[in-house]
Amino acid sequence: MDKIGKIIRDLRLKAGFSQKTLAQALHITDKAISKWERGICLPDVTLLPKLSLLLDTDVDILISKSIEQEEWVGLIDISGCDFSQLVYDKPLVYYLLSHYLLLGITKIHVLTNDVNRHFLEQKLFRTLGFQFSFDSAIEQNAMTLTHPWFLFGSDLTQQFQGAMLSGRNMTLIPENQVPVFYFTHNEVKSKKYAIRTLGRGMVCLDMDNYDKVLDVAVFVRTYQKNSGLLIGSLEEIAYKRGLITNEQLLDVASKAPYGELLRKVIGKPQVDLT
Repeated sequence: MDKIGKIIRDLRLKAGFSQKTLAQALHITDKAISKWERGICLPDVTLLPKLSLLLDTDVDILISKSIEQEEWVGLIDISGCDFSQLVYDKPLVYYLLSHYLLLGITKIHVLTNDVNRHFLEQKLFRTLGFQFSFDSAIEQNAMTLTHPWFLFGSDLTQQFQGAMLSGRNMTLIPENQVPVFYFTHNEVKSKKYAIRTLGRGMVCLDMDNYDKVLDVAVFVRTYQKNSGLLIGSLEEIAYKRGLITNEQLLDVASKAPYGELLRKVIGKPQVDLT
């Protein structure tokens, strides 16, 4: 957090803002700016778009770099569903893994059954940068998923980042539902978790039986058909993170049921998120 504070301070000075004038532009107190720069707390995720614009930078990328330096790993503890189950045009596990890959987390501990384990050991996942471990021995900060939830909504990744950089154990809960992700800081001795409610408009659907999987499939199909954008595509995320080349993406696109949408990704600027 101290590093993020220094970055914000340097960018503020470069942009010609005092703490007071930046606070006025964001409609907050200058004490809040001071706390950011001293590493006491982080900007609320709702402020990131405007802060990024004012400081002429991509704050989201800066936060991603800080998260990677904190050595976060993923933990998926799910045995009661089939990872290879097709949910419209992608295996179920793609939707789970996409959240980790968007955050730059590629080291994933998986506690599951032998069938799912065999599916994850396919070459494709290694090509996309994933490193799977099938044990529960974790010494780093961990982002844990214990149920096959489908999550979709604006600013979802930023909300995850906020939990990871909060400095305390936290669980995220959609409105009127149960916890979906747990964020555990290795250096925090307390076993208690602070609760943060995800914002309005968040889609949270269960995928633990075939009827519910069908509901998710209908949602994904409708969204992709109408927007021309993909949900849960590990290949697209890996490409935009620079983990695979144009040639590798084209190879995957030739085999994927959503290959046409993947081919449209090529030619668009890649963003260095590493």
